Amino acid sequence: MDNDNKLRLIQAKTRRRLLFTLLTLILYFSFILNWTTAGAALTRRLGDSHITGSLLMFAVTIILLVLLELVFLLINLRIGVLSRRRP
Repeated sequence: MDNDNKLRLIQAKTRRRLLFTLLTLILYFSFILNWTTAGAALTRRLGDSHITGSLLMFAVTIILLVLLELVFLLINLRIGVLSRRRP
């Protein structure tokens, strides 16, 4: 693999990482809704349980962040394997 191809792979990986970082930041900033009037509905309990919308949002945010990182790693793994197969 020549230097131009390596540079293109590094640039593509950097763009993907920046995109995933942007999505992560959006998920983190969405949690700010808990402290605004727009997120007032999140402070109420869900049904008869002790779980609030804020707690549920926190759990879903963590799960989404883990899944997002897993997707990123799988994409990088697949692209890495494909780039090694090319002559």
